[in-house]
Amino acid sequence: MQVVKPIKRTKELAPLSRDHHSGLLLCWKIRTGIQKGISVDRIADYVVFYYENHLKEHFSEEEQYIFPLAGHNDEMVSKALDEHRTIVSLITKLENTTQRDNATLERLSYTLDAHIRFEERQLFPYIEQKAAKEQLGNVGDVIAELHKDIKEPAWTDEFWVRTA
Repeated sequence: MQVVKPIKRTKELAPLSRDHHSGLLLCWKIRTGIQKGISVDRIADYVVFYYENHLKEHFSEEEQYIFPLAGHNDEMVSKALDEHRTIVSLITKLENTTQRDNATLERLSYTLDAHIRFEERQLFPYIEQKAAKEQLGNVGDVIAELHKDIKEPAWTDEFWVRTA
């Protein structure tokens, strides 16, 4: 059995890695809801809420503060930006209640999961090595300030919770 070591993230990017953990939980919640036969509307309502109250800001922080550290026209950053657009497109589809379906929810969960793993395993380590220490420190200060009062968005319809 292969042992996977946890990824060691610099303190400057650690708040975004914690966001990524929350995003992976979103993917799990979507898949669990589908497996339990929860209505598409209940799951999609949560996804849209999560996007508006958490994910949209996360994408904005990455695009405004982290991605520029790799430089303009960077291939890995371009890939991440394309993935952001794809994810937002899927969520936009879910915002339209007449276009909701399990296939879109499932595609979103797998696309977001793969995107998070790309950023954690490839893009963030690449940026941590490429960025000047001072630049990374300055960006880290901004990210830390933005994250100092962040709490998980409140949602009362916990469809993913096991029922007796």
